[in-house]
Amino acid sequence: MHLEQVCVSHIGGRLGHEDNFLLNGGYITPDEQREMAGKRFICRTEKTSANIRFFAVCDGMGGHNAGEVASNICVTRLAKLETAVQNSGSFKNIVEICHKAVSDINSEVCAKGRENSALRGMGSTLVLLVMRGSECAVLNVGDSRAYFFDGANISQITKDHTEGQRMLDLNILAPDELINFPARKNLNRYIGFYEPGFPLKADEFFIKTQNGLILLCSDGVSDSLTNVEIEEYLRAESNIKIAAQNIIERAVAKHDSDNATLIIVPIKE
Repeated sequence: MHLEQVCVSHIGGRLGHEDNFLLNGGYITPDEQREMAGKRFICRTEKTSANIRFFAVCDGMGGHNAGEVASNICVTRLAKLETAVQNSGSFKNIVEICHKAVSDINSEVCAKGRENSALRGMGSTLVLLVMRGSECAVLNVGDSRAYFFDGANISQITKDHTEGQRMLDLNILAPDELINFPARKNLNRYIGFYEPGFPLKADEFFIKTQNGLILLCSDGVSDSLTNVEIEEYLRAESNIKIAAQNIIERAVAKHDSDNATLIIVPIKE
């Protein structure tokens, strides 16, 4: 059963919009990116009967305009891949194709950064949800996140590729000490990362589907709201479009807020 999905993307308090998303083949075009300073946000709802469905959130970074170029490369390449894999074999094979695509996208972003000084150092996070029937997988590079909400509780699927998360994993810092760690948000893996001899690979999470919601978001959401706060917004509103709008509205409430993007995908067995 393919239910309606929703995406809300907001410029926040920034002058430009470097976030992007993939929702059933649709994304923010370069023209729409430039118009975000006036429009402020985009809200889209989609419903598809496609056999294989892709959903992604990308958070671009880099110099002037470079971040939006990197995130646009991610979503446009994935949109083409979504069409190409509709008749692929096993779901595991589809996920492997996605891993290869992530590597190829990384190579392209790195190459364009080397070729054009205005794009040097650009990069993007990527969290990608791939679905076929009851089979679901999430691929993640960076600190954009995936969550699962079962109607009562939220659980985080992905793990951030940040120095802060690394300090937690090594038990060097406790969660309440992280706020005072200056490098906590520094990414140690992202699209656009180049190190000779280090092939970029996304983390992979296979999800056992059950009734509920899968959420993908940029750190403009997860840095502004705790997991518990996101859970409370989802509990309070059964209409996922309104819930998504409420979450984004709260995430960008501060005048200096980051770009914020959220996709909600309902799952019903």
